[in-house]
Amino acid sequence: MLRRGIGFVRRKCACQHHGEGHHGPHICEQLGFSVGDYLTAVVLRELSKKPMHGYELYEKISQLKYYPFKHDQSVIYSLLRKLNNHGLVRYSLQEGNGGLRKVYEITEEGLKYLEQLVEYISKLKQAFDLFLNA
Repeated sequence: MLRRGIGFVRRKCACQHHGEGHHGPHICEQLGFSVGDYLTAVVLRELSKKPMHGYELYEKISQLKYYPFKHDQSVIYSLLRKLNNHGLVRYSLQEGNGGLRKVYEITEEGLKYLEQLVEYISKLKQAFDLFLNA
């Protein structure tokens, strides 16, 4: 079960594992999985390949064949702020076209969380395959 992260920050669950040493928001399978949760996985996966600034990441995601959903740039920037606040990504200021840019990179904690998300997505894929072939 995925236990910690930001994917379900917008919802609260009635699970009992809050007392097991979890700090802050966590992921609970009782809540399901949303497009926003998938976007979190996509952002972390792309940042695991190389550091990027927000607009570069937005452009990259809009061209991915495995992510068919379209978002405004503000959605990506908001998610990057949340990921940064939870220690899953960090940024450095670098000189770019027209001034300073925040260049984001995934942290060790972010890599661990991405691994959990990939495992959870794999379980969902298996369930979807069973559904489609039923």
